[in-house]
Amino acid sequence: MGTRLLLVEDDPDLGRTVTQALEEHGFQVVWATSQEEAWEALWDVPFQALVLDVRLPEGEEAGFHLARTLREAGFTQPILFLTAKDALDDRLHGLELGEDYLTKPFALSELVARIRALLRRGEVRPRRVEVGEVVLEVEARRVLKGGLPIGLTAKEYQVLELLVLNRGRVFSKDEILERIWGPGYEGESNLVEVYVKNLRKKLGEEVIETIRGLGYRVPG
Repeated sequence: MGTRLLLVEDDPDLGRTVTQALEEHGFQVVWATSQEEAWEALWDVPFQALVLDVRLPEGEEAGFHLARTLREAGFTQPILFLTAKDALDDRLHGLELGEDYLTKPFALSELVARIRALLRRGEVRPRRVEVGEVVLEVEARRVLKGGLPIGLTAKEYQVLELLVLNRGRVFSKDEILERIWGPGYEGESNLVEVYVKNLRKKLGEEVIETIRGLGYRVPG
């Protein structure tokens, strides 16, 4: 199986061209055309690297916003920005949020070379995290307790992964909603409480702490 990349590019011609070029070099490419599509794809399967256009349908700097949200949510895969914004401030901003920055127009051979260079730096995201008797196998998206697999829904896993990979950090209900259900979610107000309650039933009360008035955390 080839290395899986997420390409986020709203230009249809460029998206097709880049996807074809990367696939010809052995990469598996999932192509999203908006911030919303990218967010959904990121929770479906693991990616080894992300290639993000800065300007997306959601705004002129939507790619930067997406990258910031992903970092805050615990994603540590390398990010390469593709953009026509070549001002120094834009490049510096991109390098603060990601690992590389390539301005348009660009040579496809250079894009491939830069992606390979990023991948050689290694994946920072942990493959396995232990919290007492609970083990989170990140690559397999699997949870064990006492060595036995625990069945979680997709959203239950996402909530748990967010808290575990940011162990010790307190997340408010609004932050969890934005990171798991996406920016601008307007659903049930007690949704986070319901998912935390379900996780505690399956994994134990001690796994997720309530910090009164602030939110939730996995003890550090």
